[in-house]
Amino acid sequence: MLKRIIAILLVVIFVFGIFPVLISWADYLKKEPAYEFVVDGEVWFTVADRKALEEMIDEYQRQFLANVDPHAAIKKISFAQDVQLVPTEVRKDQLDSLAYARERIYAVENEAVEITIKKGDNFWSLARAYNLTVADLEILNPDVDPHRIYPGEKLVISPFNPVLDVLIELENTVVETVPFTIQYQKNNSMFSHEKQIVRSGVEGEKEVVYHITLRNGYQDTLEAIKETTLKEPVNAIVRIGTRTTVSRGGRVNYGVVQGKRISSAYGWRIHPITGQKRFHEGLDIAANPGNAVYAYTDGRVIEAGWNGGYGLCILVDHGNGLRTRYAHLSRIDVRAGQKIKVGQRIGAVGSTGNSTGPHLHFEVIKNGKTQNPLNYL
Repeated sequence: MLKRIIAILLVVIFVFGIFPVLISWADYLKKEPAYEFVVDGEVWFTVADRKALEEMIDEYQRQFLANVDPHAAIKKISFAQDVQLVPTEVRKDQLDSLAYARERIYAVENEAVEITIKKGDNFWSLARAYNLTVADLEILNPDVDPHRIYPGEKLVISPFNPVLDVLIELENTVVETVPFTIQYQKNNSMFSHEKQIVRSGVEGEKEVVYHITLRNGYQDTLEAIKETTLKEPVNAIVRIGTRTTVSRGGRVNYGVVQGKRISSAYGWRIHPITGQKRFHEGLDIAANPGNAVYAYTDGRVIEAGWNGGYGLCILVDHGNGLRTRYAHLSRIDVRAGQKIKVGQRIGAVGSTGNSTGPHLHFEVIKNGKTQNPLNYL
């Protein structure tokens, strides 16, 4: 009887002691379907929920579409690295959490570097200062107009750099202007600095299809793959002058002034005030007081003010040893050091200094010696 009782006790101990342990061990060794996230041959983590992982990957990749035109056609989104989801079987204790998976996927090598714009900054000086090209700076800041930046605004000078790089291929169609050209018509009655618009130009339009590759949201490549003209441009017509000096034309136009007559020619004459014979260094052109006086040709003003017997006087250096003087003026409209153009108004007719009446005294000086102005007008 005792032996029988002992046998029964041994059976009970085995069934309710060792057997459950054996069952627990079997459960521990049991493997379940899972998916390895493999980057360039390296397993980053293993999860059981493939759908949740794919949604996480899609969310990560699509964050780089934030600045993309919603009308653009997205052709492909992928990783720059070789990323694979590999089916496998692992024990439960070998699975990683989705939180850990997110941490690995969203890992960052370098955060974006921003600067604050200061007064006087521009894209060109900032690009040089940070060893970038202007094109680089524009790519890093696609929403910024490079011609209009203001103190206090932020500019990215080094991009956000994630561990997992995302490549996005897209196509977008935009309408762009087609610049017009200018056709020039030469006119010898106009001065060389003068222009006259005969017909204004009108820009055309074209439709351009671009194929674009983004790397982590920034432009990597941009290629125009198709262009369609929508509207042809209308070219402008501009008339330009070819005259390099003023010249006489008609009865009263003496080039440098609208006058009445030549009251005193270049050369020897009897001085009207002193009565003495003397050499007249210029050409006197009688004119109404206040009539405009014009520059003979392009040059630089070297004197502008009162000059003894010349009264209010202007001396202009035209280069190559040529100078012109305008004397007895009632007013001066230029200053010493100023650059002037042919035909530009520089003063007005007067009778200042040693003068018998309103007129312009005009001198031409070549290599320090006066010349007969009639040979130049």
